[in-house]
Amino acid sequence: MKTLWLLYDDIDYAVNQGFARMMQERGEPLGLDVQAVVLNELVLGMDENGRPFCLHNGESACPDAILSRQRDAFISEHFERMGVPVFNNSKVCRICNDKRITYQFLQGLPIPQSVFLSPTQKEPPAGTQFPVVLKPACSHGGDRILVVNNTDEWHEAAARILPETALQQSVVTEAGQDLRVYVLGGKILAGVMRTARTGVVSNFKQGGHVALHELTDAERELAHAVIDRFETAGAPLHMAGVDLLYDHGRPVLGEVEDVVGSRMLYNTSDIDIVALYLQHISKLLGKE
Repeated sequence: MKTLWLLYDDIDYAVNQGFARMMQERGEPLGLDVQAVVLNELVLGMDENGRPFCLHNGESACPDAILSRQRDAFISEHFERMGVPVFNNSKVCRICNDKRITYQFLQGLPIPQSVFLSPTQKEPPAGTQFPVVLKPACSHGGDRILVVNNTDEWHEAAARILPETALQQSVVTEAGQDLRVYVLGGKILAGVMRTARTGVVSNFKQGGHVALHELTDAERELAHAVIDRFETAGAPLHMAGVDLLYDHGRPVLGEVEDVVGSRMLYNTSDIDIVALYLQHISKLLGKE
């Protein structure tokens, strides 16, 4: 029996305990003891010989693997330095959980025009043509994605986000619709189209309509380009979401979700992504 920590921060664990139980149930037949662990239960550091260590509830601990559902690349890297495999690894975590870094990493692929805002930004960047979207660079779940139509609205939106890292984007022509491409083991598993009921935020938890979607050739090509870029960089996407937007009918990259949710897929299909994911992880651990 291998011990896997399903690692959360306390806020995310509070709203994802059903997912954690599903992980535990699906893991048992595979010989995987999946344990939900919250970051505030841990003490991480370096000992007097410069070796990384971890205490769990005050006791020295080292799981066989980490299934990371937290978004701090520093923590993921600490476990990797202890020799613990982390899925997705710290490179994926670092790239995906800051949209500015994601876009730099995926240079050359189509995205909405984006401007990286200074934490002390006082006015719209030079050349701003309204409407634009303001969003935190490190947010998720549709948090504070704000469409602004003039300078006054820009100031109001910026006051809700800054001095957090943030970016400003052009509004795509098909705003309010996007495609979540589920990636499992570096391969496309399925697509779910999300459509906002109002505005531009289509996230399922915020009321967006969802439907299973068969990818077009253009959507599949862009998703594969993203997957391949991560694989080549030593940052394989074991379970992730590639989110595509649409501008003049053309798919463009929105973001890449490291800690991808599964509710939409269970609501629109009979695909058991948790079981498939743990089967994939079991095979990887069996090769070590």
